[in-house]
Amino acid sequence: MASGSGVTATALSVDKCPSRYEANDISPPELHRTIALQELGETDVRRVESLRLLREWIATHPHIRRCRTDALFLLRFLRARAYDVQAAQTTLVRYLTMRQLFRIWYENLDPSDRYMRELVENVRGCLPLGLDRSGRMVALVKVRCYDVARFNCYHLGRLQHMLFEAFFDDVELQIAGGVAIIDCDGATMGHFVCFKLSDIRNFMDCLVHALPVRVKEVHIVRLPRIGQALGNLVLSFAAEELRKRIFFHASMDEVLKYVDQDLLPVEYGGKSCPEEITDSLKRRLADKRDTLLLLDRMEIEVEPYAHLWRQSDEGDVEFGMEID
Repeated sequence: MASGSGVTATALSVDKCPSRYEANDISPPELHRTIALQELGETDVRRVESLRLLREWIATHPHIRRCRTDALFLLRFLRARAYDVQAAQTTLVRYLTMRQLFRIWYENLDPSDRYMRELVENVRGCLPLGLDRSGRMVALVKVRCYDVARFNCYHLGRLQHMLFEAFFDDVELQIAGGVAIIDCDGATMGHFVCFKLSDIRNFMDCLVHALPVRVKEVHIVRLPRIGQALGNLVLSFAAEELRKRIFFHASMDEVLKYVDQDLLPVEYGGKSCPEEITDSLKRRLADKRDTLLLLDRMEIEVEPYAHLWRQSDEGDVEFGMEID
């Protein structure tokens, strides 16, 4: 599993113009330094200068009220946009707006919440498998594990975003990106109808424009016929660049052309133990809890940017909606 940032929430602040900035920039491993230079154009000089420009912009932004300004947080956006500072600024604004506009998805991402704890410890439907030979973070999603009679789309969406945030500060993920394997074997109609059309559209828009993650590949495996319409919808909402990175496979054997088999759990012929993965994930989430909750203290004036997302008339993204 990718290494943690080692930064605690007590060392972080959401003061957008602090008296001093946190020097928590972690030097990447050699492999990732090479990737950063080749794919992102990252050098020590460019990194320092880009951080300076982004911090100055945040400090004077008329709509940003509170925001993390530590290096690891801001490097999420700079690396996701290959050091295009203006593009990183745009992504950060959309990220802050998204968190407030869709509070039911992004606020109070608390690993001690009873549903989040059950999903992580007992359901084990999303397993971060670690880094592959190319330095990318690989995660496995087992759709069949989720009981849609007990967990609705908001539980699943919040789990996904909690896990995103728990790994976003890892320099390996920031630089080399992530690979997702979505195993749809055993999925039912209930799994494919639990997300509303507006949910899918907004999530894909957030993934492309607001979440600071480099999506390298998405492998959707054994998608049943009842799920093909949803698969087509996902593709229709995805940007062209992302569509090129989404692959459909009839079996896990086809995925092995892209992913190291040893990373997979033993049930897939790999060497990973789901129990060990879960224990490691539990420790990470416990260590990251304060940092996850600190995100809720960031604030931006939403009104100038609310038009960027469509909200349905069904109230599915209303503020403060109860999900239990």
